[in-house]
Amino acid sequence: MAQSLKKPSRVNSFSSSSKLPNNSWESLDHADLTVLTATLGAAALIRNCLWCYNQRAKGRITEQSSDKLLRCYKSYNEMAEAVAERLLDLHCRLISLYILNEADSLNWQSDKPFFEKERCSYVIQMWWLYMQGTKTDLWNTVSPKMAQRIFSGMLNESLSIIVARFIHGRPSLARSMQFWADAFNVLCCTACLALSVCVSGDEMIGLNVEKLSTYVRDIHAKCNELLICLLLRGAPLKILFQIFRKGLDNLTISKPRCGPSPWLYVCSPNLFGVTHSKSKGFQNLGEDQAAILELYVLKSQPQPNWTQLIKVLSMNNYSLARALLGVLVRQCVGHVDVDPSHRSNTSTPVEGVAMGGSTPAAAKNKETDKEEKCGGFLCTGKSCKRTLSITPAMGLHGLVYILANTACDPLRVLVPALKQDPAWSSYLDRQQVWNQARPPWLNALLEFLRPFTTPIVDTLLDAVKTGASIYQAMSLALGCLGELHDCLPLGVLQMALCMDENVPAHCRPIGGSVLLQVMISALYAALLQTARDTSASTAQQNLETEVRLQESEGGSFDPQNRAASAIALSEALCSIDEDNKHTAQIDDLMDFMRESLVRRSAAVGFAEIEDVMCIIESYTDQLAFTEIGRSSLKIVHEYLIRASKPLLEMLHDENRHKVPDSRVIAYSPQPTKPLTNIMFHIDDTAFDRLLINYEALDWELMFEIPLSVTSQRVRAQVLSRPELINILQLEQDDREAANFVKQLCTTGVLNRRS
Repeated sequence: MAQSLKKPSRVNSFSSSSKLPNNSWESLDHADLTVLTATLGAAALIRNCLWCYNQRAKGRITEQSSDKLLRCYKSYNEMAEAVAERLLDLHCRLISLYILNEADSLNWQSDKPFFEKERCSYVIQMWWLYMQGTKTDLWNTVSPKMAQRIFSGMLNESLSIIVARFIHGRPSLARSMQFWADAFNVLCCTACLALSVCVSGDEMIGLNVEKLSTYVRDIHAKCNELLICLLLRGAPLKILFQIFRKGLDNLTISKPRCGPSPWLYVCSPNLFGVTHSKSKGFQNLGEDQAAILELYVLKSQPQPNWTQLIKVLSMNNYSLARALLGVLVRQCVGHVDVDPSHRSNTSTPVEGVAMGGSTPAAAKNKETDKEEKCGGFLCTGKSCKRTLSITPAMGLHGLVYILANTACDPLRVLVPALKQDPAWSSYLDRQQVWNQARPPWLNALLEFLRPFTTPIVDTLLDAVKTGASIYQAMSLALGCLGELHDCLPLGVLQMALCMDENVPAHCRPIGGSVLLQVMISALYAALLQTARDTSASTAQQNLETEVRLQESEGGSFDPQNRAASAIALSEALCSIDEDNKHTAQIDDLMDFMRESLVRRSAAVGFAEIEDVMCIIESYTDQLAFTEIGRSSLKIVHEYLIRASKPLLEMLHDENRHKVPDSRVIAYSPQPTKPLTNIMFHIDDTAFDRLLINYEALDWELMFEIPLSVTSQRVRAQVLSRPELINILQLEQDDREAANFVKQLCTTGVLNRRS
């Protein structure tokens, strides 16, 4: 029995997994949406697991087994693609046959107004609700890229039907307003839905058409066609008369189209942070508008895009990063965290210190770790939680860590934000070197120095062990710092030197330099950690206390005792610049570091690479290589998503202090909007906006958009309006405007003589 259970499992798993797709092919033609969506998610998960397993198992399993894995992977890949196509086809059929069909809403030739002109048709509203619900299901069930591809196909196919109806439809006079209110709603809904289809701001505004995907290019083309019909056949007659009174040959809408897609300006100018009244000719986006649009796209993606996150933070001279950093600093005034390297070794919490916004007792955290896991399939433990509680301290730590890896100017980004904490400089005083409770932004800077302190600690302990004095050890420590500073990111050195230039007179860092203060603090923490790691017994811990007393009394210590030596060296670091012992060496070290920083900055050319995408990708890769970098990316991304609404308001307003800091929180995810809100609102705007404020819209500004519309098409579209066919049914003012517009479009000349 035992022999039969040992080895056949691998072969049996291959054979059984190869049978699963065959059974699934038979159910494709009979499955409903729920089954297809779940099957697609499972197939994609198994496919990805097989690929990962095959990559990790190379060289460890036989070639025959590797071939079987590869065949299984290909089989599940084919299955996932087939199910995705079937799912897309089924969604498109449901939309075309059921969602977009409703007799009363589509009876455009009726002489009776729909719902007494109080609302738009049910069809567009149900389509909007169906697309929103389907997107949620796809995002939660299907792999991200495949979900985005299916959703793009749904939007593109449904727009083909909807736009064709509006282009070829000829409503009656009674249904005309509802007809074009529906068209306007389609454009507004598409603007919100397209954010989930596009992967960048450039795609969203339709730049570089030749590089756009087929779906995105088609969506822009259809919406632009619908916009032309809306303006020429749906605008008030009085507006048309004012626009056409000088003739049809020199219209702005006839000029060649340029810049972003014009339909977005008409229906959703808020995506660019502008209103119709603030728009200037609908030309290329400004840097501030591009940053707002990119944030909208980022928050609509099915999965985090780390490169896009760094891009959003760095756009418009780091406007979003500066706004968020200022808020987080103000929220964290007086907040300090224990050095992360010492949390696991602290049996009791430090009194009065919030430990990263988590439960105060570290022991309690360890006991509840297992309970806090999500319990899902392939859960990886601490990195997988159903709900990540993000405190301002976590956000500040992660944001500063990310900015230190980029080319931001600390004088414009970091220092102004830190100054909003009245006590920011007190953490950089020489008396704070021993204090392991620091603000989150300072802990973020120390994260970069911790890997480089390990060889310095070993060097110092070896030197003391071989007979070096404390004076010689401190001189050696300064020499090691000078040798290893080239390994630090330029952003960290720049931040420290910029803070050095802005600390007040009462702040006295070690050696008169914030950079040296930060380095000494990191080295001090590393020595304390070494002492703790080597303290294996209670007696040894008591010895540490005795060593502290002996040092304070001018006594000696045992250089062969690693813990005692580390304690003695750490205490000596706090007074490394006293009595002018190392003054000359410290001054030479600081001068050398400043010269090195200038040389490295000139070689890199920070001012020239802020907006280069390949450089942004390199920053992202550097962050993704480390655990703290990945954690920072995840925290900041989630913070932006949860606090996106107040952050967008801050970017919209020139005076960013209008948004209170209490609104910029990300402790828990944003609550899901109720169904009634989704049904009757497009984002935060009422669904029947055009029907309610038909005359209030700035139609004249819409006609200032270059659309490449020929004069012949203008005439054909305007003459098909029901108002020009049924002039006698209009009010007196509209009747006169209709006569003049009809005269212009038929003869090309306006004759106002009675």
